[in-house]
Amino acid sequence: MGHIALQENLAGWSLGGQVSVDLSAISDNVKALRSLTRAPHFMAVVKGNAYGHGLVEVARTALASGADWLGTAQLTEAIALRRAGIAAPVLSWLYLATQTSAAIREALEHDVDLSLGSVHQLEATVGIARGLGRPAVVHLELDSGLSRGGARAEDWPELVARARQAELEGTLKVRGVWTHLAWADIPAHPGNATAVAGFEAAVQAAKDAGLEPELRHVSSSANILQRREFDFDMVRAGLAIYGLSPADHVDPAEHGLRPALTVTAPIVMVKKVPAGTGVSYEHRAITHEPRLLGLVPLGYADGIPKEISGRNVVLIGGRRVPVIGKVCMDQFMVDLGPSGDGAAVGDIAVLFGDPAAGAASADEWGAAIGSHGDEIINRIAPRLPRAYECPDYQEPGHVA
Repeated sequence: MGHIALQENLAGWSLGGQVSVDLSAISDNVKALRSLTRAPHFMAVVKGNAYGHGLVEVARTALASGADWLGTAQLTEAIALRRAGIAAPVLSWLYLATQTSAAIREALEHDVDLSLGSVHQLEATVGIARGLGRPAVVHLELDSGLSRGGARAEDWPELVARARQAELEGTLKVRGVWTHLAWADIPAHPGNATAVAGFEAAVQAAKDAGLEPELRHVSSSANILQRREFDFDMVRAGLAIYGLSPADHVDPAEHGLRPALTVTAPIVMVKKVPAGTGVSYEHRAITHEPRLLGLVPLGYADGIPKEISGRNVVLIGGRRVPVIGKVCMDQFMVDLGPSGDGAAVGDIAVLFGDPAAGAASADEWGAAIGSHGDEIINRIAPRLPRAYECPDYQEPGHVA
């Protein structure tokens, strides 16, 4: 391939490749999940830059497709949604609670709902709300067995009593009560039913204390698909809206879901090597016959796991080829075979994407390294540009 032709073939690419996000897949996935639940409210979880897909872009798409709530882990994410002009209800649940917290103050000023799982969090939030002259709107979180956020059952009575006192003072409004299940990714586990029974008792205790929560929410993606009796008033869809499996032995395609994210990169070098050639650091791979090797300009700095070496997961020219040798910081090699089957510089390597198009899925990559697809998509580095594919999508801030 000539120099000019190569430049044209790579036009629009960063050297390290590209992340393509199909917003129509996000939209279809939200609609499919929305149709499965009886809950009147549907939260699209967009934490972690929407699992690497793009915070604002995914939020707008999800809301246009049937979601009426958004969920973020960090207050900065919730505030970013507000600054982008998104007015839908947002719940955020991970923050440092102090009465001097500028983040809490800004979140309350932007009408972000906060999760409270301790009296300490409540007191800090109430103190800020009192200074603002407006009540903080909150969801009380029960620790139903995850031992992460939320109040344990023995601490729950004090939390709901103090919350009711703050409501009477006009510094708090309890909108919801929620929990996250320790066995959320194993829907059939009996621990889920036990936890939900404890949750229902906690809701009743909140009501007995004088609180009137509008929203009870428990279910995340796997339970939306397989335990619909846990729907309550709202469900929280995370991984499933991105088209990946939220639990082992759950095939997203069987529920009408498809992956939204595809990672691609150009082959920037092809070389023929003889038998006995060591490849990459430490020569952990050695060719046993003459081979053509292709150089892909992505590495562990981009989120490519080192453990993917040896796996037949990269799609080039309609066929799968294996990663060969150790993954480097910014590049890795693929084994194109004895002849290369016509592979050339400038050809596009699809690392993972939609299996319906022949690509490996992020779930397959996750299984290959003993993990899950959510770890793979969340590892993709911000330095890779995102391109959004959707006929009706408008860039943030665009006015038609």
